[in-house]
Amino acid sequence: MIFYRRIIMKNIKYILFVLFIIITFISGCVTTSSPTSAVGGGNAGTITIFSPATNDTIGYGTTIINYFVNPVGGNQSVELYIDGRYTSTYFATVNNSQPLAFVIDSSLVGIKFSYYLKYYDSNGSFAFSDTMRNILITPPRIKPYQPFNLNLNVISNTEVNISWVDSSVGITSYELEKKVGNAGTWNNIFGPLPQGTFNINDRTVNLALDIYYYRIRGKNNFGYSDYSDVVNTSGGGNTGSLAQPRLISAVQTNLPTVPPEVTLIWTISDPNVNYFNVERSTNFSTQPVFIKTFIKNSVFTYKDNSVLLLGITYNYDIKAYSNTDSSWSNTISVLIK
Repeated sequence: MIFYRRIIMKNIKYILFVLFIIITFISGCVTTSSPTSAVGGGNAGTITIFSPATNDTIGYGTTIINYFVNPVGGNQSVELYIDGRYTSTYFATVNNSQPLAFVIDSSLVGIKFSYYLKYYDSNGSFAFSDTMRNILITPPRIKPYQPFNLNLNVISNTEVNISWVDSSVGITSYELEKKVGNAGTWNNIFGPLPQGTFNINDRTVNLALDIYYYRIRGKNNFGYSDYSDVVNTSGGGNTGSLAQPRLISAVQTNLPTVPPEVTLIWTISDPNVNYFNVERSTNFSTQPVFIKTFIKNSVFTYKDNSVLLLGITYNYDIKAYSNTDSSWSNTISVLIK
């Protein structure tokens, strides 16, 4: 009888030990999925999340968390916890409630997650937000951004390369359009270009005869982006439909006298121009500097006799402006001798 009683006692101890392990594990899981207390470390303020909120859906890529901190001393930093795990720290730089950005990978589409924020007050205290739960990750539900930095590189008289940059997510294809001459009709002769394409060669040009214009837009499941700026084979560009000025020449015209002087001559065929700006840069400073304005089409030449230094190369271009648009010419460089 005593023997059986010992066996029973051993079994009870074993069962109690197993139950203790299970309860400890469950308690650990609970404390990692949400904060255990709202405040800590003394007298703290509050932190409230506005979006994304419980049961929201968000697209992969960059997600913005909008929240508000009501601090006691001041908001020193905010920590992000996803599914109970620390993810990153954000330091207050502009105000107490600057939106936070984090990136979600496209491989997580269809996954749900929870998150909360923890803020640290400058007085040494801290506080937790409520936990936002069941947030579903989906493909983006907005149209793509406008492609940018459209660039044209002339390879030969019968071939050019067009390249671009895009920060959009969820792109399914691109449409690169082309026209011959400023008055030509836009045509998508390249067909839909697959996702991940960022340059293409056009071998259907003859630069000895025509000027060719290009623009591009992206497409995803929710529509098309705006068109990029326009580039053309003459070296100019525009933001819409205004024809580009053509800088015919830029030469040093008063050799060998000093001070040096550069004469510019340009032309434009568009009657909608309100004024021109003459711009200049050097090889040491690629950002153009405005140097002169001309009203309407009354002047097509300019002599730059400002301070020009011997041995320096100056790069000139002309910008044209209408009521709603702008365009810019090719660039011509002049080495001052």
